[in-house]
Amino acid sequence: MKRKRKKSYPLFNSFLDEGEVIMDIVHRSLIVFYNDSAKVLFFGIFLPILGYWIFPSLALGFIIWGLVGLFGMVYHFIDYYYDVWILTNVGVIDIDRKGIFDITTTRIEYHMIEGTSYNIKGFVQTMFQFGDITIDKLGAQTSVVLKDAINPRQLERKVMQYQDQFISQKSFRDHNALKDMLSNMIAYHVQSGKVDQNNNE
Repeated sequence: MKRKRKKSYPLFNSFLDEGEVIMDIVHRSLIVFYNDSAKVLFFGIFLPILGYWIFPSLALGFIIWGLVGLFGMVYHFIDYYYDVWILTNVGVIDIDRKGIFDITTTRIEYHMIEGTSYNIKGFVQTMFQFGDITIDKLGAQTSVVLKDAINPRQLERKVMQYQDQFISQKSFRDHNALKDMLSNMIAYHVQSGKVDQNNNE
Protein backbone atom coordinates (compact mmCIF):
# COMPACT_ATOMS: atom_id res chain seq x y z
CA MET A 1 0.00 0.00 0.00
CA LYS A 2 1.45 3.35 -1.08
CA ARG A 3 1.86 6.03 1.53
CA LYS A 4 0.35 9.39 0.63
CA ARG A 5 3.11 11.93 0.09
CA LYS A 6 2.93 14.92 2.36
CA LYS A 7 2.48 18.19 0.49
CA SER A 8 5.16 20.82 0.91
CA TYR A 9 4.54 24.58 0.84
CA PRO A 10 7.96 26.23 1.32
CA LEU A 11 6.72 29.68 0.20
CA PHE A 12 4.26 29.81 3.13
CA ASN A 13 6.41 28.34 5.94
CA SER A 14 7.41 31.80 7.16
CA PHE A 15 3.80 32.42 8.27
CA LEU A 16 3.80 29.43 10.66
CA ASP A 17 4.49 29.27 14.38
CA GLU A 18 6.83 26.67 15.84
CA GLY A 19 5.33 23.17 15.64
CA GLU A 20 2.61 24.28 13.24
CA VAL A 21 1.97 22.16 10.15
CA ILE A 22 0.20 23.17 6.92
CA MET A 23 -2.77 20.93 6.19
CA ASP A 24 -4.01 22.76 3.11
CA ILE A 25 -3.67 25.95 1.06
CA VAL A 26 -6.81 27.56 -0.37
CA HIS A 27 -6.54 29.97 -3.29
CA ARG A 28 -9.08 32.11 -5.05
CA SER A 29 -10.60 30.71 -8.23
CA LEU A 30 -8.37 30.82 -11.33
CA ILE A 31 -11.31 32.33 -13.21
CA VAL A 32 -10.85 35.51 -11.15
CA PHE A 33 -7.14 35.60 -12.03
CA TYR A 34 -7.93 35.15 -15.75
CA ASN A 35 -10.54 37.89 -15.56
CA ASP A 36 -8.23 40.32 -13.71
CA SER A 37 -5.26 39.70 -16.01
CA ALA A 38 -7.10 39.52 -19.37
CA LYS A 39 -6.66 43.23 -20.12
CA VAL A 40 -2.97 43.15 -19.18
CA LEU A 41 -2.47 40.05 -21.34
CA PHE A 42 -4.13 41.69 -24.34
CA PHE A 43 -2.75 45.24 -24.07
CA GLY A 44 0.58 44.43 -22.44
CA ILE A 45 1.63 41.19 -24.19
CA PHE A 46 -0.43 40.51 -27.30
CA LEU A 47 -0.43 44.06 -28.77
CA PRO A 48 3.35 44.65 -28.48
CA ILE A 49 4.02 41.22 -30.07
CA LEU A 50 1.64 42.12 -32.91
CA GLY A 51 3.20 45.58 -33.23
CA TYR A 52 6.72 44.10 -33.33
CA TRP A 53 5.61 41.70 -36.07
CA ILE A 54 4.02 44.50 -38.18
CA PHE A 55 6.61 47.25 -37.47
CA PRO A 56 9.96 45.54 -36.76
CA SER A 57 11.77 48.86 -37.10
CA LEU A 58 10.18 49.97 -33.81
CA ALA A 59 11.44 46.85 -32.03
CA LEU A 60 12.94 48.61 -28.99
CA GLY A 61 9.69 50.41 -28.17
CA PHE A 62 7.65 47.22 -28.47
CA ILE A 63 10.15 45.25 -26.37
CA ILE A 64 9.92 47.83 -23.55
CA TRP A 65 6.12 47.80 -23.87
CA GLY A 66 6.12 44.00 -23.70
CA LEU A 67 8.39 43.97 -20.62
CA VAL A 68 6.03 46.38 -18.83
CA GLY A 69 3.13 44.07 -19.75
CA LEU A 70 5.07 41.04 -18.50
CA PHE A 71 5.73 42.81 -15.19
CA GLY A 72 1.99 43.53 -14.99
CA MET A 73 1.22 39.83 -15.46
CA VAL A 74 3.73 38.84 -12.74
CA TYR A 75 2.20 41.47 -10.43
CA HIS A 76 -1.31 40.06 -10.97
CA PHE A 77 -0.10 36.48 -10.44
CA ILE A 78 1.67 37.36 -7.16
CA ASP A 79 -1.45 39.21 -5.99
CA TYR A 80 -3.56 36.12 -6.82
CA TYR A 81 -1.17 33.47 -5.49
CA TYR A 82 -0.58 35.09 -2.09
CA ASP A 83 -4.21 36.01 -1.43
CA VAL A 84 -4.90 32.73 0.39
CA TRP A 85 -6.04 30.91 3.48
CA ILE A 86 -3.51 28.60 5.12
CA LEU A 87 -5.27 25.77 6.99
CA THR A 88 -2.92 24.41 9.63
CA ASN A 89 -3.23 21.89 12.46
CA VAL A 90 -3.82 24.84 14.82
CA GLY A 91 -6.01 27.30 12.94
CA VAL A 92 -6.64 29.38 9.83
CA ILE A 93 -4.19 32.05 8.64
CA ASP A 94 -5.66 34.61 6.25
CA ILE A 95 -3.10 36.30 4.00
CA ASP A 96 -4.24 39.38 2.14
CA ARG A 97 -1.65 40.69 -0.29
CA LYS A 98 -2.06 44.02 -2.06
CA GLY A 99 0.86 44.53 -4.36
CA ILE A 100 4.39 43.28 -3.76
CA PHE A 101 5.21 44.88 -0.40
CA ASP A 102 1.80 45.18 1.33
CA ILE A 103 0.87 42.00 3.24
CA THR A 104 -1.76 41.67 5.99
CA THR A 105 -2.19 38.42 7.95
CA THR A 106 -4.94 37.43 10.38
CA ARG A 107 -4.88 34.25 12.47
CA ILE A 108 -7.89 32.49 14.04
CA GLU A 109 -7.22 29.31 16.00
CA TYR A 110 -9.81 26.54 15.70
CA HIS A 111 -11.02 26.80 19.32
CA MET A 112 -11.73 30.50 18.70
CA ILE A 113 -13.95 29.95 15.65
CA GLU A 114 -17.54 30.95 16.39
CA GLY A 115 -18.99 30.05 13.01
CA THR A 116 -18.45 29.84 9.26
CA SER A 117 -20.60 30.90 6.32
CA TYR A 118 -20.26 31.09 2.56
CA ASN A 119 -21.96 32.93 -0.25
CA ILE A 120 -22.23 31.77 -3.87
CA LYS A 121 -23.96 34.44 -5.91
CA GLY A 122 -24.76 34.72 -9.61
CA PHE A 123 -24.63 32.45 -12.62
CA VAL A 124 -20.83 32.40 -13.06
CA GLN A 125 -20.10 31.56 -9.41
CA THR A 126 -22.79 28.87 -9.37
CA MET A 127 -21.59 27.40 -12.67
CA PHE A 128 -17.90 27.25 -11.68
CA GLN A 129 -18.44 26.65 -7.95
CA PHE A 130 -16.64 29.57 -6.31
CA GLY A 131 -17.70 32.25 -3.87
CA ASP A 132 -16.92 34.11 -0.64
CA ILE A 133 -16.36 32.28 2.66
CA THR A 134 -16.27 33.91 6.10
CA ILE A 135 -14.99 32.76 9.51
CA ASP A 136 -16.16 34.64 12.62
CA LYS A 137 -13.96 34.82 15.71
CA LEU A 138 -15.47 33.92 19.08
CA GLY A 139 -16.16 36.86 21.40
CA ALA A 140 -14.85 39.50 19.00
CA GLN A 141 -16.11 41.49 16.07
CA THR A 142 -13.38 39.96 13.94
CA SER A 143 -13.86 37.85 10.85
CA VAL A 144 -11.71 36.74 7.96
CA VAL A 145 -13.06 36.57 4.42
CA LEU A 146 -11.62 34.81 1.40
CA LYS A 147 -13.32 36.20 -1.67
CA ASP A 148 -13.92 34.01 -4.73
CA ALA A 149 -12.67 30.86 -2.97
CA ILE A 150 -12.69 27.57 -4.87
CA ASN A 151 -15.65 25.39 -3.78
CA PRO A 152 -16.54 27.25 -0.54
CA ARG A 153 -19.01 24.53 0.52
CA GLN A 154 -16.26 21.91 0.57
CA LEU A 155 -13.88 24.40 2.21
CA GLU A 156 -16.36 25.02 5.03
CA ARG A 157 -16.57 21.26 5.70
CA LYS A 158 -12.77 21.02 5.64
CA VAL A 159 -12.40 23.82 8.22
CA MET A 160 -14.97 22.14 10.48
CA GLN A 161 -13.16 18.78 10.10
CA TYR A 162 -9.80 20.31 11.11
CA GLN A 163 -11.54 22.12 13.97
CA ASP A 164 -12.97 18.83 15.30
CA GLN A 165 -9.54 17.17 15.05
CA PHE A 166 -7.88 20.06 16.89
CA ILE A 167 -10.47 20.13 19.70
CA SER A 168 -10.29 16.33 20.13
CA GLN A 169 -6.49 16.41 20.33
CA LYS A 170 -6.58 19.41 22.69
CA SER A 171 -9.06 17.61 24.99
CA PHE A 172 -6.83 14.53 24.96
CA ARG A 173 -3.72 16.60 25.79
CA ASP A 174 -5.57 18.50 28.54
CA HIS A 175 -6.86 15.21 29.99
CA ASN A 176 -3.35 13.72 30.06
CA ALA A 177 -1.90 16.90 31.57
CA LEU A 178 -4.57 16.86 34.31
CA LYS A 179 -3.93 13.16 34.96
CA ASP A 180 -0.18 13.79 35.25
CA MET A 181 -0.77 16.73 37.58
CA LEU A 182 -3.03 14.65 39.86
CA SER A 183 -0.53 11.77 39.85
CA ASN A 184 2.26 14.14 40.86
CA MET A 185 0.09 15.64 43.64
CA ILE A 186 -0.80 12.18 45.00
CA ALA A 187 2.84 11.07 44.79
CA TYR A 188 3.91 14.24 46.61
CA HIS A 189 1.35 13.75 49.42
CA VAL A 190 2.25 10.08 49.79
CA GLN A 191 5.91 11.01 49.99
CA SER A 192 5.13 13.80 52.49
CA GLY A 193 3.13 11.35 54.62
CA LYS A 194 6.07 8.95 54.70
CA VAL A 195 8.42 11.75 55.74
CA ASP A 196 6.09 12.80 58.57
CA GLN A 197 5.70 9.19 59.67
CA ASN A 198 9.48 8.75 59.75
CA ASN A 199 9.86 11.97 61.77
CA ASN A 200 7.26 10.80 64.30
CA GLU A 201 9.14 7.55 64.77
